[in-house]
Amino acid sequence: MDDPYNPLMAVTAEDILGVSGLNLRLLAGRANIGRSIRWVHASELQDPTPWLRGGELILTTGMSLGSTPAEQRAYLKRLASADVAGLGFGLGFSHGRTPRPLISAAEIAGFPLFEVPYPVPFIAITEAIFTRIVAEQYDTLRRAVDAEHVLTRAVMEGAGLDGLARSLADVTGGWALLLDLHGLPLAATSRAASTRARRVWEALQESRPRGTSVSVSLVDRGHHISVQPVGAQGRVEAFLAVGKPEQPTQLDRIVAGHALSLFAIELATSRALADAQRRLQGDFLDQLARGELSAADAARGLARFGFDRSAPLIVVALEGAEPAALGDAATDDRSRSGGGFLISAHDGRVHLLVPAEPAIALETLATSLSDRIGAPVRAGAGSIVAAHDVGRSLREAEYALRVCRLEGWAYAGFEQLGTYRLLLSMTDPDALRAFSDSLLAPLAAYDREHRGELIPSLEAFLEHNARWEKAAAQLYVHRHTLRYRMRKLEELSGRDLSNSFDRMELWLALRARDLLAVGADG
Repeated sequence: MDDPYNPLMAVTAEDILGVSGLNLRLLAGRANIGRSIRWVHASELQDPTPWLRGGELILTTGMSLGSTPAEQRAYLKRLASADVAGLGFGLGFSHGRTPRPLISAAEIAGFPLFEVPYPVPFIAITEAIFTRIVAEQYDTLRRAVDAEHVLTRAVMEGAGLDGLARSLADVTGGWALLLDLHGLPLAATSRAASTRARRVWEALQESRPRGTSVSVSLVDRGHHISVQPVGAQGRVEAFLAVGKPEQPTQLDRIVAGHALSLFAIELATSRALADAQRRLQGDFLDQLARGELSAADAARGLARFGFDRSAPLIVVALEGAEPAALGDAATDDRSRSGGGFLISAHDGRVHLLVPAEPAIALETLATSLSDRIGAPVRAGAGSIVAAHDVGRSLREAEYALRVCRLEGWAYAGFEQLGTYRLLLSMTDPDALRAFSDSLLAPLAAYDREHRGELIPSLEAFLEHNARWEKAAAQLYVHRHTLRYRMRKLEELSGRDLSNSFDRMELWLALRARDLLAVGADG
């Protein structure tokens, strides 16, 4: 049984030579009589090439061919250089037989040249070609409609992106690959498609200016690949790559164009469902963090979102991009990792609740999200808790994120914060500010009034563990100047810098001030 989706060959010179009743005789170029004929055109111009686009079959009686062998060979060379599909030479008008120089030039160029007997009008050849072209176009459109029905049925039956990609690969006889906006596969029909994902993405990135979406054609290891953006209303959602060993046919292009619309619909539907799912996730996570759910309701909700009812949990706070983009990237990352997760966006940050076992690797998560978004992402994790204590893990994740911002870290868990944990345990900002001001306010006032450098000098002094020479070098002052400043600081604060306890209090006050400043910025 014939496969209805095998691409048809276009009309060729070989087809026309085989038409009964025309009695055409091939004189040269047999090796290339399989070339496609795009159009047929009769011309008596000495040089018709300025009006040709390539792929035409030229019919001529040779009126302007020229009388010398050089002119006749030059005529044939011009046609061959213009990518003409072949030449039909009509006898009985200017020539009783086809000139030998024309035949020899065609043989050298491998150019199809056939002789048209005097009784055969050019219109008969034109009608034969046009009839076949129309039949070919009709058959291609019929096959395209059948193929489009196959693709549409895959969507109607809920086959999803993978099912639609498989149907597209079946009807084109190749493979299909759908990449997201970060170059990661959303669907792939074969190992051949999956292994080409990175190279296709690199070629796409090299071929398009940043921020624009264009179609790209390339050849990769013998496969012809077409890459096109998928989306609607100017919003690109993904990129579709279709490949096969053979050159894509008109049927392939028609079917791929229809597939683009169906993929856009599937992605829009998936996005709508994901947005609704995320709203439900966010509402549930917020209620869980606020302690508004009973133990039974919390357990049922966690199970509904894919969690083990008794599994320990951990909250990760994320920032570094628009919450919507960060939420999309986190959703995609967690979906690929498997297991339950909840996502909620607040005040420019995203909260992510995941099972604590297996342990989440903050470095891997931050790196993965940064790669997907194309911008640095910071991640702070809270402690491992039971469902009833998710609020505490969330607060600790926020604290860890605040310290990451302060220290310039990419990620940190609450258990890694060291002395910061003591300060962060003072959850009332007013209490933290009161502690900081009790030690630093007199110093800050002195610096304002006298354009002093007491607080920067204190920071350098403590940073270098009370080593006068190193601290003075960092400040670009003489050590005697630094000693004078520290005596003034002791006078104003009532603390003794030779006392390790007093130095610790001053260091905590500086860290508390930094935390308050970062909290205000965040």
